[in-house]
Order: sequence, then C-alpha cells, then structure tokens
Amino acid sequence: MRAIATNVVPMFTPAGSLDLADIEARLSAAFLARFGRDVGPDITAESMAWAWEHREELEAMENPVGYLFRVGQSKSRRFFRWKRERVSFPDERRAVSAASDQQPWTEPGLPRALSGLKPEARTPIILVHCLQWTYAEVAELLDVPLHTVRNRVHRGLAQLRTDLGVEK
Repeated sequence: MRAIATNVVPMFTPAGSLDLADIEARLSAAFLARFGRDVGPDITAESMAWAWEHREELEAMENPVGYLFRVGQSKSRRFFRWKRERVSFPDERRAVSAASDQQPWTEPGLPRALSGLKPEARTPIILVHCLQWTYAEVAELLDVPLHTVRNRVHRGLAQLRTDLGVEK
C-alpha cells in the first residue's frame, strides 16, 4: 500500500505546472477515506491513468484534484453497481497490538463504526481528523461549500460517538 502524504500544500496549481505526484498523493488519501483499502487504490490508479491521458485539459483547470475526484467517483460505479457499497478498514484484531500490556493504536470499534458511516460523512472526517487536511481543502476536493464540510464532520462525529457509546 502506498504511503499517504499528510503535508498541507495548496490544491490549486498554476496553469501549465501540473504536479501529478502531488495530485496522486491527495487522491490516494481521499479515495482511501471514501472507498476503503480494498477499492481506494484501484480507483486512484484509474483516475491517474485518466489524468495522464487528459493532462492538457487538466492543466487548464483551476481545481484538477477536485475534477479527478469526480472522475474517480464515476469510475467507482463498476465496483459497486449491483451490491451495497462495503468499505473496509484495518481489522479490529490488528488494532490491538501483539503485546497484551500495550494499549490499542485506536479504539477497537472505530473501524467498524467508520465503515457504518455514510461516505459523505466518513470522507471529511478521515481527511480532517486523520490526515490533518483543512476544512477548505476538503471543501475544494468535494466541491461543496465550507459550511457543508463542517456540518458533515460535526454530524459524523456525533454519529461515531453514539455508535461507540462515548459521551461528549
């Protein structure tokens, strides 16, 4: 599995200076958050293949990452056409380390709870709280207003708290 870049850089690129490596890192993180580890890398690869074939068109765009995110969503339909979308995250058994005296790397029920969220809530939560993207970067990627990202994160976190039985 590829490493996910978490550094914050501007999403907009000046015309003629398309950085496909940076775009691929951003898309990889976004598609892993949206579709999970089983399908996310495949959709990233298909989107990057499309980007390579249409790089002249992308260079003229103001937000090529957001456009390629939409391309990836379209390409994902073949994975989920006749079945309910199932997203997989690391197994709960792997969340607890091998040594019994060590604390788990995360809440053991979190992968299952994240999988149960709607993609519209799960994607911004993972990008903002796990990968340290700003709300503005997520809004650009998803092509939604900033307040929509804030609402989705707030409501998604409330749902996670409920699913995990955590008080605020």
